Amino acid sequence: MKNKKEYIVLSLPKFDLEKVKSKIVLSSGTACWLYFGKSYFKRTDLEHRLGHRFRRIDISRFQNEVSCDIRHDYIHWVDELNRRNGKNMEWWFGSISSRNTAISDVFQLCCYLEILDRLWFIKSTRPKLIVVESVELSKVIEKWAEEKNIFVEVLKISFLKRVKIKDYFIIPFIRLAKFVVTLMLRWMVARITRLGCELKDFKTVPSIILDTFVHDYCLSEDGKFNDRYFPYLHEYMSKKRVPVWVHPVLHGFGLNYYSIYQRMRKSKTLFLIQEDVLHFSDYLSAIFFPLRVLRQKIDVIRLRGFDISDIVIEEQRSKSVTMGLQSVLIYRLFLRLGQIGVRPKLIINWYENQNLDRALIIGARKGMPQTRIVATQMYVISSNKLNLFPTQSEVDAKIAPDFLLETSQYQCKRVQAFTKDIPCQPVAALRFDHLFNDVCLRGEGRVQKRDVVLVLLPYDVQEAVELLVTLKKGLEQIKGGINFLIKGHPDYDTKTLVDAFGENEWPQKYEMFNGNVSDALRKAKIVISSNTSSMVEAAVRGIPVVFVGRQTVLNHNYLSDINRELSVECFSSAELITTINMLFNLPHSKIKKFKERGDKLRDLLFTPVNEETMMPFLGNELESS
Repeated sequence: MKNKKEYIVLSLPKFDLEKVKSKIVLSSGTACWLYFGKSYFKRTDLEHRLGHRFRRIDISRFQNEVSCDIRHDYIHWVDELNRRNGKNMEWWFGSISSRNTAISDVFQLCCYLEILDRLWFIKSTRPKLIVVESVELSKVIEKWAEEKNIFVEVLKISFLKRVKIKDYFIIPFIRLAKFVVTLMLRWMVARITRLGCELKDFKTVPSIILDTFVHDYCLSEDGKFNDRYFPYLHEYMSKKRVPVWVHPVLHGFGLNYYSIYQRMRKSKTLFLIQEDVLHFSDYLSAIFFPLRVLRQKIDVIRLRGFDISDIVIEEQRSKSVTMGLQSVLIYRLFLRLGQIGVRPKLIINWYENQNLDRALIIGARKGMPQTRIVATQMYVISSNKLNLFPTQSEVDAKIAPDFLLETSQYQCKRVQAFTKDIPCQPVAALRFDHLFNDVCLRGEGRVQKRDVVLVLLPYDVQEAVELLVTLKKGLEQIKGGINFLIKGHPDYDTKTLVDAFGENEWPQKYEMFNGNVSDALRKAKIVISSNTSSMVEAAVRGIPVVFVGRQTVLNHNYLSDINRELSVECFSSAELITTINMLFNLPHSKIKKFKERGDKLRDLLFTPVNEETMMPFLGNELESS
């Protein structure tokens, strides 16, 4: 500590509280500290343990500013890594190149580093304690501190080693073992369910292969397919007598595959079941994928002055090793289809630019070079969902689609932010067609007998709990007579949510709503939401939207990206309660403005469904693009 005037204590969430207190000299009775991690439960537990003498620095709004400032630099940094490392196909199936902030933590950790660097310029916001969930983030902070002549004491070294063993070896091994078990189970189920069933004739080439996610509720018992992602499209293709195969990406089944395979077999929809096409060698290729990833040496460069090579290596070992397993199978599937002579005119891909999409594109390009790959983004884009924006390095590596279809011209302009080499065209906004027809949008059918606040929850249960707890803290300060409808995400059920929140802690005022989002919105006077695109539909209907930001995690406010007047942002219980009371007391003239903004928002984001706007799905209108 010689010649170093400043010091920081650095630790993982589990530490000896007395040891921390002995290391930190409290000035003015308090010490500032930072929490860099995603776990709401760990953070709140830690705040309780530290007590009032340790003041957590609120970075909730600050990280929005930082993520906006460094977003372009980060994407260009990944672009450069792609050019340096992209000769190996395994690179494109890993988490680093994906830029998917729901899976990869690299961008989030870079935001933490930038936050720390900026806070250090202000003496009053210099933290004495930094708690991190990432082992390698602590290493990067140590390097940063050394360059700034700051002494850092890292607690729990032995515990860090145990965390490494868990993250680098135990968790990846468990994931690999689960993947192998799932493969075996799916293979057996596929064999059993095809007994007595007529196999698809692969010599009858489809005009279109439609790539879409399939959930359990998408297929009825008699096999009728209700595509949540492409409503109306199947009926349209049938009317046009266009032969279509569906490539189902199964989601949310755990180990319960028998029923869904049975329903796919009996369905009139032609499902492309991978087990009917893949060979034993394809499965071996997927199983040995982790070894190829671990052998890959990554050429890393600095980002905004930070040496984050430790973070990149951690990401590669802990996540990239297993996340590309299914990608390998999809890649091999489309190679095999090409080998047996399948040559569709188009592949329509539900495109999130994830590893699965890239695998499909690479496999189709090699196996079916004449087939055009049309990527569709039938949703609203959030700026912090970095993977949704294709980049120039992806185009150069030929892992980008041939065409992009978006829900509006505005969406086309946004998605071309990092490359204009992929033609883009607006197309019918299939999932939002009801917004052009719903009686509620014409000012009818929204007469409530009671004041209702609708809470639209995100897909992550932990995020949902954080939002509900933030609201609960101020329930008693909200005017009486207000009902709170809670609409969970389809990816989890009510029991999962209540158990995570705590059944004994669940307020009586919280009423679960099990209908669809449109029905819920018909009842709402105010919508509270966090990191879910359903808030856009609420705003289109002219309903005031309150966005509740997370404290230490990247936010996805789909409305503020477009126009900050479309929502009110809150980052604490006090702000949320004040906003709710304010919105219930708005004069009619201001409520009318929400409706006017909603009409403009709908026309900006969505294209109505008609014959002309459906034609690009057939590929007929893409030649001139």
